[in-house]
Amino acid sequence: MKILVTGGSGFIGSHLVDKLLEKGHAVRVFDLKEPYRNDVDFIKGDLLLPDEVNKAVQDVDVVFHFAAFSNIDLVKSNPLDTVKFNVLGTANLLEACRDKKLQRFILASSVFVFDEKGHLYTATKYSSELICRAYHTLYAIPYTIIRCGTVYGPRSRDADVISLFIIRSLKGEQLIVKGSGNQQRNFIYVEDLAKGCVEILNVKAENKTYVLAGREMVSINDLVDIFRNNGFNKLGAKKEEGREDDYRGDLKDADLIYRELGWMPKTGLKEGIARTMEWYKGRKLD
Repeated sequence: MKILVTGGSGFIGSHLVDKLLEKGHAVRVFDLKEPYRNDVDFIKGDLLLPDEVNKAVQDVDVVFHFAAFSNIDLVKSNPLDTVKFNVLGTANLLEACRDKKLQRFILASSVFVFDEKGHLYTATKYSSELICRAYHTLYAIPYTIIRCGTVYGPRSRDADVISLFIIRSLKGEQLIVKGSGNQQRNFIYVEDLAKGCVEILNVKAENKTYVLAGREMVSINDLVDIFRNNGFNKLGAKKEEGREDDYRGDLKDADLIYRELGWMPKTGLKEGIARTMEWYKGRKLD
């Protein structure tokens, strides 16, 4: 199949591109920056510009929509831009697909869309889910929604807690825990997530919503213990004031993808952290 990956030059998208190519698919990347590899069809473009979006969807069978503002601090500082890019960008992409014989539109969303804390990021993701379903109802565009857990691994944006812990560990610094540390996450290694996305190409996944996340809920305090007990960081952690909008963490319907498609993440947290740390060791840290 010919598959478009929006955000295919980014953290998760680039790993998805790798796995799609391994399976023999032809891949087109639509992004504002160059992809990690040169054996893909690359279109530099902006989701808010319909002409560029229309060009990107020409002759593709499947769209994986991963492009979004997702850094929570960036989102909070740029609320209107976030709504435009995440919501209108999704609508532009669906509109461009409306008259195409698309096999599937696959939307990357978040496990936190129903979290009681709420956040502008999750609001835009839930809005995008509703728009995606509406385009299916009105225009028969087949879809799948992926609700992702907290993703970590190589090529990270240096914004998730595991990446921040690794960076401080490699610098010989104490870890920093925001707030009580009792907030929980379902961490998932990025390559496991990418493999799960490939499984979703199965026709059984059409017009379904799946959770792709680690099965174990891990608190930030537990994560500190994992770093300390496995030799990743010997200095422990200090606590700072937390964000008022931090998520609690509450996973629903996590086993559906396993029951229907047989997918489950394979990389344990200790192994995933070790792999990610090795990748960071090859980078120049600021």
